[in-house]
Amino acid sequence: MKSFKQHLTPQSIQGIIGGELTLNRDLELSSIADPTEAMEHSVVFYDNDKFFPLIKASKAGLILVSNKFKEIVRECNSNLLLVENSYHSILLLMNYWLETERPTFTTCIHETAVIGENVTLPDNIQIGAYVVIEDNVVIGDYSRIDASCMIGKNSKIGKNCHLYPNVSIYEDTELGNNVIIHSGCVIGADGFGYLLISGIQRKIPQIGNVVIHDNVEIGANTTIDRGTISPTVIGEGTKIDNLVQVGHNCKIGKHCILCAQVGLAGSSIVGDYVFLAGQVGLAGHLNIGDEVLVGAQSGVASDIPPKKKYFGTPAREAMHMKKIIAALGSLPDMYKSFYRRKKEHNEE
Repeated sequence: MKSFKQHLTPQSIQGIIGGELTLNRDLELSSIADPTEAMEHSVVFYDNDKFFPLIKASKAGLILVSNKFKEIVRECNSNLLLVENSYHSILLLMNYWLETERPTFTTCIHETAVIGENVTLPDNIQIGAYVVIEDNVVIGDYSRIDASCMIGKNSKIGKNCHLYPNVSIYEDTELGNNVIIHSGCVIGADGFGYLLISGIQRKIPQIGNVVIHDNVEIGANTTIDRGTISPTVIGEGTKIDNLVQVGHNCKIGKHCILCAQVGLAGSSIVGDYVFLAGQVGLAGHLNIGDEVLVGAQSGVASDIPPKKKYFGTPAREAMHMKKIIAALGSLPDMYKSFYRRKKEHNEE
């Protein structure tokens, strides 16, 4: 469980996140926990009826409960705070507690950092040990570059960005404001482009770059390739999980979600508010419309219109794919029937 230095009463938590409080004892709360490990000083949340036995047995001092479950939890012995959505409310409480313990930003440039010529650094910046910043890089206020990061020449890093340790930013990359890039990411490596000429794979020069807009977060060990000529673009507010591959010249829209091990081949265009579940693969040069949802492990080989749900390999509309899967379950019996009739016909 996560404990915090600031202790809060149930009444003060109600003041932070709202809701209707049912109080059966006064206490102070200082942690957020899973129901199975919660103690009297812990806050837990309840938003799924299958977990009621765990909630009922929990020692938590306060349970955040979604209104739709308010009748179910009346028999619990803990203090209850009824809210519209307990999952959203616990996020608000976590953010409040984290903000109270956020350290004051202190400017520091480690003595082992290597900084090139014509680099523009603000008065407020943190640069860790063994960071390398090449020539003509510009970094905005309150950005943090952790140990062993490398930022290539002519790159631009916006305000309030955070590069975790061992991030590699190739030359000419552009990051907006409030961008978070986790450890092991490689942004701006060459796109995978070759032409077979006279029996030899000839490399196609990759002279584009990568442009990442504001409020993007990129998970650990994700790779985003630079464009061949035009940039690879990640839209505002998009969140990319660990171990994702974005090929050259891809254009990803605003507020998309790309889950772990998603792979985008080159020149695919993804609209706004698209959700690609784990291990989805997109072939190259596709257009994926706004608000599309693609289920896990799907292989997408053709364009998808806006606001559609697809899954499977090859990916098809969700309802149609469900019918195919249901039919597959009957296939052995259908084959037996077909084989028996064929045999009877041959015997005639």
